[in-house]
Amino acid sequence: MARKAVISYLRAPQDPNVSSISVQNGDRLILSDEGEGVLFDGIVLSEESSESSATASNTAYDYAWYLRNKICGVFKGSPAEVAGQICTYLGIPCGDLYDPGGEAEIVSTGEKTAYQGIAEAYEGSDAHIYMEGMALCVEQYGQILAGTLTGDDRITDAAYKSSLENMVNRVIILDAADQPVGEVGNGLSEFGAVQDFYKAAGDAKNPQDEAAKLLKGFENSGKVSAVGGTAFVTGRAVIVEKAGTKIRGRFVIISDEHSFANAEHTITLGLRFGEVA
Repeated sequence: MARKAVISYLRAPQDPNVSSISVQNGDRLILSDEGEGVLFDGIVLSEESSESSATASNTAYDYAWYLRNKICGVFKGSPAEVAGQICTYLGIPCGDLYDPGGEAEIVSTGEKTAYQGIAEAYEGSDAHIYMEGMALCVEQYGQILAGTLTGDDRITDAAYKSSLENMVNRVIILDAADQPVGEVGNGLSEFGAVQDFYKAAGDAKNPQDEAAKLLKGFENSGKVSAVGGTAFVTGRAVIVEKAGTKIRGRFVIISDEHSFANAEHTITLGLRFGEVA
């Protein structure tokens, strides 16, 4: 879940007209805009060069890369408390931690990463886990509005897709003896039947609710390309206007790509259609 930055530049140490740039693995890389703040803060993890073209490039990941550390122990409390305990365990600072309430208990004997443990604690809470510099933060998806993009000035392209490729419109519930004891559907029977099975675990979970989670219908997705802005990042919301009849309203950003080339900043945002407002 770490953000990635790739930089490419001219490297010609024998040419006095080319500024010398030296970026090495382990260096800290910060990408910032004086007017909008820091877009990326991370550590360089690879370097490449080509003598034939006199170019070099570096790839860096933000500090969420360290959430791949494995954890061992029992972490218990509210989701925010569990996240704080895991960070303390690894020596990672914490920033703002969204807390939906409730109790979570994460048990790991070394098989789970820190990210997996935190994500499990927040399961069902639509939480976006990210790094602010070296500090871990958690916010609820779409609660912060990044801004508005409109086809009148900033949007250069918009694409929309609706698919039934992954449809599951019937789930049969099985008991401990693998006998059918119930069924849930989503009303898409006119497209034929694609079924799945859910085996009741005998715990406190409601089999009907758990089986319903396996149902899949129309999957709508879209993206917009626009003149850039560092505020438009994954986890935030964006209002899209005049970009086409299929992409209009307030969306949650689920992916973001920023490109800086030829003195231009452009962005491509992946949009979530689950709760378009």
